[in-house]
Amino acid sequence: MTQINARRAGREPGQVVVASLLPAAVAASRRAALDMLRPGLAFYAGFFPRYNRMLAERGFAGKAAAIAEAWSRGDRAAAERAVSDEVIDATSVAGTAAECRERIAAYRHSGIDLPILSPYARGAGARAKFEAVIRACAPAASA
Repeated sequence: MTQINARRAGREPGQVVVASLLPAAVAASRRAALDMLRPGLAFYAGFFPRYNRMLAERGFAGKAAAIAEAWSRGDRAAAERAVSDEVIDATSVAGTAAECRERIAAYRHSGIDLPILSPYARGAGARAKFEAVIRACAPAASA
């Protein structure tokens, strides 16, 4: 699709940089990382109709509807519970440091030239969570 759209715009496909913003969480366990992302994804899919629609169009119509319905009645906990592991896997980078690096490599292999990681963290300890993602997922320095 990128090649077709690039040509329509009068550009060479090889010169187009494909970037994607990816919610990210790194933790000692995959479960902990998944749980760190649930509130953020519930917020985006519950509050912003565009993100909810995108989620529904990507095969998660039932989950998107459940998140939106829970969010609209103010039940944040139910909205978070409606964010399944599969939704997180389809939209995000979450896991241990090694799992996150593997996931980023898979995104690059799929055609994303520039994965932009967006850690979701609020409140006390947010800075440490941001730094954990940066440290775990930054490309290795060249010697």
